Amino acid sequence: MAAHQVNVYFWLIDTIASGRLTREDINRRWSRCRYNDNHEDEFPERKFHRYKEEIQEIFDVEIRCNRSQNYYYIDNKDDISGGFTRKWLLNAMAVHSMMDQAQEMNECILYEDIPEGTQYLSLIVDAIKQRHQLRFTYHSFNSQEQYELTLAPYCLKVFKQRWYVAGCPSTHPTETRIYALDRIKALEPTERKFKLPKKFDAEKFFADHYGIIIGDEDFDVEPVALMVDSWQSKYLRTLPLHHSQVEVERNEEYSIFEYRLCPSFDFQQKLLSMGDSAGVLAPVLLKDILRKKAEKTANNNASAGMGSGYHFKVYKK
Repeated sequence: MAAHQVNVYFWLIDTIASGRLTREDINRRWSRCRYNDNHEDEFPERKFHRYKEEIQEIFDVEIRCNRSQNYYYIDNKDDISGGFTRKWLLNAMAVHSMMDQAQEMNECILYEDIPEGTQYLSLIVDAIKQRHQLRFTYHSFNSQEQYELTLAPYCLKVFKQRWYVAGCPSTHPTETRIYALDRIKALEPTERKFKLPKKFDAEKFFADHYGIIIGDEDFDVEPVALMVDSWQSKYLRTLPLHHSQVEVERNEEYSIFEYRLCPSFDFQQKLLSMGDSAGVLAPVLLKDILRKKAEKTANNNASAGMGSGYHFKVYKK
């Protein structure tokens, strides 16, 4: 499928999702669209209906027509937002479409740098689909030396602008491990096939964790309670830290949020980054670990002549 055709698909989805539009509305927007290579005054009728059917078949997005009032709309808008992968893909492509059309405004749109490794995405996706093992060189942040690795890829995950592949390495055939794509070099597919374990479920694999570090020798999956000030609480309501998040108490000064997860390294670092806007109520061990980390940071800053400059609340309740 040509990239231009995909761009038109997503332009059409994004355009009609913005509100109820007549064919005249769609034609008017199409006449100004960057993807209108032929400078047409209207979106051709036959092409419009063909693309409408293909969009439903490929993306399960149904564009319908209210014939009594003569407008088009997305019928299953709620269903689209319910499927995370599809929602993420549609959002990403909608942003890509907008950016592509606004190239002449690059000085007004600031981008965040994304680590390397995305060039391997298509190869990894194909290997997952075809059940082919991958061979690559890996250089972990925890090691000064790189090493060769053969991996049965199970799934991909993006976290904080970094892509990761989870799978079973040949050196540890009973384990599922995670590798950052920006630490991979010279990746190539092999002809060796693998079988995806019947019990493996990508969503369940990550469900009890925040981030990409799975498991912690100090913690199991357990209840976690945070007290968060009223300002920071607004952000957590709109972008929860974890799908298990529940706001159990709320007043003008603070809110209490409860979670059920394994509070491993990524979660701990996220809490520390919130500074004195948040504090741990439970479990006790997590409070102790974060207190020690905060004290170590404060001492290091003081030794460097920076002042403590760091506070993390550990509440008693």
